[in-house]
Amino acid sequence: MNSKSQRVATFLLNNRKGDDIEFWDWLGKSKGQTTDKKSANKFLLGSILDYKILAETAWENARRLAEDILGDPDDLWECITSNSKSQWISKKDEYSLHWLSQAHERVWRIGNEIVTRYDGDARKIWADQTPVIVLERLNELSVGEQIARMINGALCDTGQILGSGDVKADIHVRRVLGRVLTGELLSPDKATEITRKMNPENPWRLDKSLYLIGKDYCSASNPLCDKCYLNNECTFCNTN
Repeated sequence: MNSKSQRVATFLLNNRKGDDIEFWDWLGKSKGQTTDKKSANKFLLGSILDYKILAETAWENARRLAEDILGDPDDLWECITSNSKSQWISKKDEYSLHWLSQAHERVWRIGNEIVTRYDGDARKIWADQTPVIVLERLNELSVGEQIARMINGALCDTGQILGSGDVKADIHVRRVLGRVLTGELLSPDKATEITRKMNPENPWRLDKSLYLIGKDYCSASNPLCDKCYLNNECTFCNTN
């Protein structure tokens, strides 16, 4: 890893904002505290919806479905899958969880798998497991590679599991890292490769800072470069 990448990694690690517990909805009040079934299920629902829509919208829609529409049941996935698949699909416009039909449908599909494999309790996916096993199980549920990484990282952040992981190479992470290091958007694979070199002990630790820069400053158009603490290192900022 070159000296610039090392400097950027240091900046990112030193500027992780806020408490990781507070950053992740429903995963517990203190680090290492095992979350309850209801909260674990709502967290997983929010994660599943966090796909091609604003994160704030995804997590609020998860809360709205679980609490306002369904009455905050202990058995969230059983409640969702008490509808037949066709009935669930027909509720897309009524529930307005996601603009994509396939994203609405997969809530039911994944929920059905959780009921079948894990007795409707998301905690059983990760309880007493390593990050490697958790990722395998999430991939078996087909939540998506990047979302699986996010879930894994959140579980590590909040002490539900112990270990490390890769960044969720979403558009924010790819844009920020790419602009800083090369001036251009990176592919998911390239972003993963680079962050593994930047912080080999735990690449996931870079994710939060990259995400927040992308969300708050480094937009696709008209980025607020003067407010970003990486602007002196940023190839994009210093060539535009």
